[in-house]
Amino acid sequence: MSSEDNTLNERYQITTRVTIVGAVVNLVLAILKIIIGFIGHSHALIVDGIHSFSDLLSDGLVVLAAKKGNQSPDDDHPYGHARIETAFAAVLGGVLIAVGIGIVIDALDRLTSGNIITPESMTIWVALLSVLSKEVLYRYTLLYADRLNSPILKANAWHHRSDAISSIVVLVGIAGSMSGIPYLDAAAAVIVSMMIAKIGWEIAKESIEELVDKGLDPEKVQSISHHITEIPGVSQMHMLRTRQMGAEALLDVHIEVSPQLSVSEGHRISDEVSAQLTNDFPDITQVLVHIDPENDEANSSCSHLPLRNELLIELEKNWSVIKQAELIEDVVLHYLDGKVQVQIIMPLSILSTHTAADTLAQQFSASVENLNYIESLELLYR
Repeated sequence: MSSEDNTLNERYQITTRVTIVGAVVNLVLAILKIIIGFIGHSHALIVDGIHSFSDLLSDGLVVLAAKKGNQSPDDDHPYGHARIETAFAAVLGGVLIAVGIGIVIDALDRLTSGNIITPESMTIWVALLSVLSKEVLYRYTLLYADRLNSPILKANAWHHRSDAISSIVVLVGIAGSMSGIPYLDAAAAVIVSMMIAKIGWEIAKESIEELVDKGLDPEKVQSISHHITEIPGVSQMHMLRTRQMGAEALLDVHIEVSPQLSVSEGHRISDEVSAQLTNDFPDITQVLVHIDPENDEANSSCSHLPLRNELLIELEKNWSVIKQAELIEDVVLHYLDGKVQVQIIMPLSILSTHTAADTLAQQFSASVENLNYIESLELLYR
C-alpha cells in the first residue's frame, strides 16, 4: 500500500471514530430530550430532541462521505474523490435548513394557537446536560477537523455547536416559562429552529462555493503570490488560479523566466516552484506551472507565427544564395512579443577576420528582410 493510500485510510478511520462517538451521544440525548420533554411538557426540549435525531442522519452522511471521499484517485477520477466530502457537507447544510424551517412552522403554530403548558423542572436538567455534552462534542470534533483539514468534520463540529447553543436557548426558555412567562418555551423553540436553519445555510453556501471552484482566501493567495516571486529564476508571475478540493488546495500559475534560458532550466525552475509551494503550504497538493518567456497577457501573441519546421523551410530557401549556409550547425528560435528572433550557430573555423564575420552577418540579415515576422537575426560561433 502506498503512503498516499495509508494517509487516506488513516483519515477515514479517524473521521469514522470521531463521528461514531458523536452519534452515540446524539442518540442518547435525542431519546432523553424527547421523552423528558414529553413528560415535562417542554415543546422546546422536544424540538431540541428532534434536532439531535437529525444529527444522527448527519453522522451517517459524514461516515459515508469519509469512506467515498478518501478513496485513491482512479482513471475516472484522476484528481481523487475529495469533493464527495464537500457535496455531502452541502447536503448536510440542506438537511439543517429543512429541519429548521419545519420546526419554526410547528413552533409558530403553537404560539398562535395558545396551546402553552408550563414545563416541569426535570426538563431544565436535561437541557443543561445537552449544553455541556454538545459543547464537549464540538471541541472534540473540531480538533480533528482542523488536524485533517476536513470540511465534512468541520461542518459536523459546527452542527454540535449549534446544538449546544440551541440547548442554551431551550434552557432559558424553560426557566422563563417556569418563572411566569409561559410563552418563552415556545419562543425558544422558534429561536432554536431559526439558528439551525442559519447554520445550515452557511454550511451549504460554503460547500457550494467550493464545488463551483471558488478561489482560496485572498490573503492566502497574496501570500502564495509573494512566495512564488521570491523563488530564484522567477522574474514575474501572472494568472494565478486556485481552487479547493476537500482538504486539498490546487493551483496553476504562469511564471516568467528569462527568454534566453534553455528549456531544461525553465523546467527546473518550474519544479522548484511546485516543490516550495507544496512544502511551505501543507494543504497545497498539486501545482501546475506554465513557463512564459514574457508576459503573455500584456505582450503580443505569437500564436499566428509559423512553427519551426515551416519557418526553417522559408529561411533555408532565403539562405540558399549564401555559400556558408550549408555549414549551419543549429538554429535557435525565440518567439517573443509577436515576432521571431533567430540565432544561427556556426563553426568558428569558417572565420578568418572580424570583417568576414560582419559581412556574413549582413548577408544573412539581408536574406530575411522580406519576412516581416523576423525581428532580428544573430550569428553565433563555436
